[in-house]
Amino acid sequence: MREVPQRLAIGEARWPEDRALVERLFHDYVAWSGDASSPETMEREASRLPGRYARPHGCVLIAHAGPDPVGVAAYRRRRSGVCELTRLFVRPAFRGLRIAEELVAGLVDAASDAGYHAMVLEVGESMTIARELYALSGFVPDRSGAPSRPGLVVLRRVLGRTGRSG
Repeated sequence: MREVPQRLAIGEARWPEDRALVERLFHDYVAWSGDASSPETMEREASRLPGRYARPHGCVLIAHAGPDPVGVAAYRRRRSGVCELTRLFVRPAFRGLRIAEELVAGLVDAASDAGYHAMVLEVGESMTIARELYALSGFVPDRSGAPSRPGLVVLRRVLGRTGRSG
């Protein structure tokens, strides 16, 4: 596996300065993932940014390799004490560099610091690489969670205030 770029910087989105950038990255995510969300749903979410991703209930992280935005990931409140990891996306030219791992670790830390006790997500059954990433990040199948549509698996990770493990 290739190494993380030395000039990789991951930071929290600033509102309203990063709104257009986050919207563009979210649209890239939807185009890449084939997300079944209707265009109207995506437009509504984009028009309300930061919306459910605003502090204290949510967070958006942006990865930059030098000046170039190369990835995004977010969480939002699902219910008391539980947040949902969503919109994890790394631009194709930057995949295999462990950027997604860094984004997930950053969100886990931020959600834990915000007081969440669990993080959940849905991932496609056929998305082997993503499922491996989530497993390495401590996510396990959540048999109690019903996916929003067929072909998805619900994963869960218990959060704590122990911080990142290197």
